[in-house]
Amino acid sequence: MPSTSLFRSPAVYLAPLFALAMLLSGCTETVAAVTVIKEFTPPPPTGTYKVGNPYEINGIWYYPEEDPYYDEVGIASWYGEPFHGRTTANGDIYDMNELTAAHKTLPMPIYVRVTNLENGRSLVLKVNDRGPFAEGRIIDVSRRAAQLLDFSVQGIVQVRVQVVDYETGLTYAELEGGVEPQIPGEDELLVVTADDNVTLTNIEVLGERFVQVGAYSDADNAFVVSNALTDLADVQVHRVTSENSVLYRVRLGPFATENDAEVVRRYVAMRGYPEALIVVDP
Repeated sequence: MPSTSLFRSPAVYLAPLFALAMLLSGCTETVAAVTVIKEFTPPPPTGTYKVGNPYEINGIWYYPEEDPYYDEVGIASWYGEPFHGRTTANGDIYDMNELTAAHKTLPMPIYVRVTNLENGRSLVLKVNDRGPFAEGRIIDVSRRAAQLLDFSVQGIVQVRVQVVDYETGLTYAELEGGVEPQIPGEDELLVVTADDNVTLTNIEVLGERFVQVGAYSDADNAFVVSNALTDLADVQVHRVTSENSVLYRVRLGPFATENDAEVVRRYVAMRGYPEALIVVDP
């Protein structure tokens, strides 16, 4: 059994976790790899390490313990406001834009791999708070984690939660079995993800390929569209001015190859924007 010092050590955190591979099939062929991907890593182990004493919430007793082989399937929820900026159970400051989570009994800080069982997306999160205390829920994740796992709109989802080693992102069972971190290969289709905030800019990136969703006269409409697509790729809203009008152009990218752009264009079309097209700035 691994030493509990694995949970306490302040060594530099490394989580080589990549977005899960997914298949996208066209009418007559399977699309090749998307190379525009990002790594998402949770914050380093800060705050006070604690297992904690037994405690009672709403008449139910909880018994915190170290459990490096913790592996459970259940319902996840997420929390944001009004908890943003408050102190967590181990002394951190909760940031709903960080990759963190709350658990009822695991030590803090500790790292868990949370997998959305509806779509296969997986993230490593730092547990630094207590909760959730709604019946049937096993973990509460930050707003950002819920967005990346793609359940922020529906609010709850069935997940698998596994304690992982924060230096490798692997479970202790995987470490004992000699499993190496999985790096996506070139023949896999990867989920393309994006930053939380969509920015409005007048700067044009020249000589790059983009997927252009549309151009809107109302900035609010442009941001509604852009915010619905942030899980596919980097999204930009460009203000385009002319003598008689101002348009807000929603684009995803840039992409390194025509094939990369085409994969994302197909996703965009599936989201209800079939007029999306690939453009190349001169």
